[in-house]
Amino acid sequence: MSTVSVTPSTPSTGSTAHRPAIVLVAFGTSVDAARKVYAFIDAQARLRYPGYELQWAFTSSFIIRKLKRRGIVTHTIAEVVDALRARGFQRIVFQSLHVVPGEEYHSIRAADTTGLQVAFGDALLSSAADIEATIAALAPDIDPTAATVLVAHGNAKHPQFNKQLEAFTAAIEARFPHLVVASIEGTPGTAGLETIRNRKPSMLHFIPLLLVAGAHILNTVLGAEEDSWKNIIQAPQTRCSKALGWNKEILAIYFAHLDRALASLAPGREGGSSLPTAQTVAPR
Repeated sequence: MSTVSVTPSTPSTGSTAHRPAIVLVAFGTSVDAARKVYAFIDAQARLRYPGYELQWAFTSSFIIRKLKRRGIVTHTIAEVVDALRARGFQRIVFQSLHVVPGEEYHSIRAADTTGLQVAFGDALLSSAADIEATIAALAPDIDPTAATVLVAHGNAKHPQFNKQLEAFTAAIEARFPHLVVASIEGTPGTAGLETIRNRKPSMLHFIPLLLVAGAHILNTVLGAEEDSWKNIIQAPQTRCSKALGWNKEILAIYFAHLDRALASLAPGREGGSSLPTAQTVAPR
């Protein structure tokens, strides 16, 4: 099976089919510069989980089709599962790289894995502890005295999927009074942009609460249109941090979720066979 072009699969030495395969699952992006983050995440995952078969799948069929028209092959969850099953894998651990356990995350759990032993690693903001860990991971990049907007996605169609984002918003805004969280869809929405605009900041700092800095950052937030977030606020200077996927402390949260999912398939838990121990790599 071919893999994501930005993260070519490294052939394993010997048979790995007796171990669970790891499938990293992201939404996807068609922005070439933004897609480079997948190679970084892939490299970090391979350092932490040597000896495991590691593959990528994407949940946005729209992005998969768009990339295919450009000659870039990426895969759905179903395609990856079918290929791993054909190679003899009986156990698969899926690690969501989504920010909240929302619509895209639940599409992973809905995949047809009949006859396989599977486990699912949680999305980034899945618990109160995750929220605290994420705030701690972002804190070094936050100037507590500067106007800051965290850029989230949100969900307009299914408001129940915004609950963790709402909890995160309440927690981080209480910690940093000059910061607001704004979402492209759903809640918390964009009311916070007017709050920041009314303060007339000389410097505006955007921080993506997104795995990749794709079209939403380039257009919705930093675009030249009158209704871009940058132009709504109209600060003399604007800067934007890197996306979550470049933050090793954020990746450590995802990998902790993956560790738990792997452990659930360990001997005596799900009847699995012996697993190699994941190598812990401290974030740098």
